[in-house]
Amino acid sequence: MSPIMSGGNPDQTPPPTTPPSALPMITLTPTSVFGGPSKPNEGVYINFGGTTHPITYFVGRNGTGKSKTAAAIARAYGGRLLATDRLLGLMKASDFSWGTIPNQNNYRGVPLGGQERQNIDNFANNADYAGVIYATQNLYALRDQPEVWLKVAAFIRRALGRIIELREDAGFLDPYVRVGDIEYSLLRDEGHGLRELVVLLTAAYRSDWRCLVVDEPELHLHPSLARIWIGELEQQCRATGRQAIIVTHEPSLLRPKSAEDLAAIWYFAPKSQPLRISDYVLPIQVERVTASLKQNPDLISQLVFSPRPVLVEGPHDVAALTTSLQRTQPQEVVAQTDFVACGGSGAVALWYEISQKLGLDVRAIADLDACFSPEIQRALDNSPEVVRRYIEDFAADMPKTIEMIRPFIRASDRAQVGAEPRSRGRWLADSLEAEGHVVRKDKLLAIWRDADLWLHPQGTLEDVLGISSKGATEAATAAQVPGPIDDVAAWCAYRLDPSGDVFELLSATVERIAHNIMEALRLSPETDFNQPVGVTSKSDSRLVQVTPIGNGMHRLIVRAPAEFAGYWLDFSRGTPSTDLVLRESEGNSENKGDHPPKPPI
Repeated sequence: MSPIMSGGNPDQTPPPTTPPSALPMITLTPTSVFGGPSKPNEGVYINFGGTTHPITYFVGRNGTGKSKTAAAIARAYGGRLLATDRLLGLMKASDFSWGTIPNQNNYRGVPLGGQERQNIDNFANNADYAGVIYATQNLYALRDQPEVWLKVAAFIRRALGRIIELREDAGFLDPYVRVGDIEYSLLRDEGHGLRELVVLLTAAYRSDWRCLVVDEPELHLHPSLARIWIGELEQQCRATGRQAIIVTHEPSLLRPKSAEDLAAIWYFAPKSQPLRISDYVLPIQVERVTASLKQNPDLISQLVFSPRPVLVEGPHDVAALTTSLQRTQPQEVVAQTDFVACGGSGAVALWYEISQKLGLDVRAIADLDACFSPEIQRALDNSPEVVRRYIEDFAADMPKTIEMIRPFIRASDRAQVGAEPRSRGRWLADSLEAEGHVVRKDKLLAIWRDADLWLHPQGTLEDVLGISSKGATEAATAAQVPGPIDDVAAWCAYRLDPSGDVFELLSATVERIAHNIMEALRLSPETDFNQPVGVTSKSDSRLVQVTPIGNGMHRLIVRAPAEFAGYWLDFSRGTPSTDLVLRESEGNSENKGDHPPKPPI
């Protein structure tokens, strides 16, 4: 099995390894992960364990349950947990009713007295605090286990040129840092980065754990140091047969080298169970997945960490599309659009299918011959929307992609075109008019684009660009000139545009404000209100202006946000909720307020 990350000194002889033993399988329910009252017949949230990978990675966006799942697994195994607030136990703060502020000047270090240490151990045995207190216990390990301190000190000296010294002062452990003739306290005067590194290294070098869970080890660390630490951790796991779980948002930590490595990567998404990526690779795809990962080791990290990745064939596609984007789109769109070079049209089809099964938000761009790929066909056939379009647009009795393109296959056979996809793709691009299949081709391409798959109707990227040879330089040069490539770039360009959600939330809030006033009018029908009412009236008055307009009617006019300033609605105490609809001001609307506005694009 190839490691996901390699680390350590390449000039050194690798340490002997211990055959890894798999952690026993455990089953966690949503309640055991997220808490709350147990539910009868509750389903499974995650089945974890049973593999021998030294490190397992949890990836996905914030708020998808990675940290809670990792903590629940640590509890289930009796493992060690380093939570994201682990450094909090090594700091002192002054407490106020509204929060805390650091007070490191009065921090003397980690107490060595028996009672204080017992109190710390008691907190460490409490699952609610263990993730924080474990960092403090790591400092005890530096003092109590000389072999751990020597390894940590050697790493810090080699990597950063600093000397770590353990000092004790009046019953407190107070480590110091030396750089030449300069020395200072690690806990009071050093930044978070070096403290973080000392804690992480100590955790890796300690021998008293079977399962170590670290939430976001990249916090406060330069990416290169985070990668080196991962290498040290993996080396320790391999040397001792232990296992670790890493929750991470750092792309450089995730570089699988084979399909087998994907069994050590779990993808988390909102409102979904965690998915182990290897479970969505078919046996017949294993060798091709491995080949693709060897060609692009960053492929998986690009897929799971990009805002919305775009799968393309190779560097020439990246060059052409990036050039077109830079010429036609705002810089923020260019920065948010990530292209993933998969290694050919077949590889785009491969990763498109895997991504669709994982529920990843991806787009894919490939040559026209990709429609003959089994991966593309399976992925499209798994889309209810595509199947619906096949039935509606083609009255298909068998709404399968292979059936949709079968007329093309038969026509190409009559034309004595070779059966390989490239030959059929070339024919499909050039010879349809005589066969009368142009309308069918255009309809299918439109359906597939709506399913996040763009196939070049011209045949290949080179045909789109009007060049005769592949190459990143040639593709970039051709894309500097306006042309069909701009249509492709505009289709795949990504911008997170929350304006529609802003308008929806604004409408709901204004409706609530109207309802509050309507309730007040039922109690006092003759009252004219000049401002919102209720417990949120102060904040609501910043959002809308309230104006009585006679006969028991009131008007709400939007003050903010600026792009919706002037939007309005009128109501009385008897107005039905269906009529509480924001309308544009007459000066800004072609509809003159007769219809609800559309949010700006």
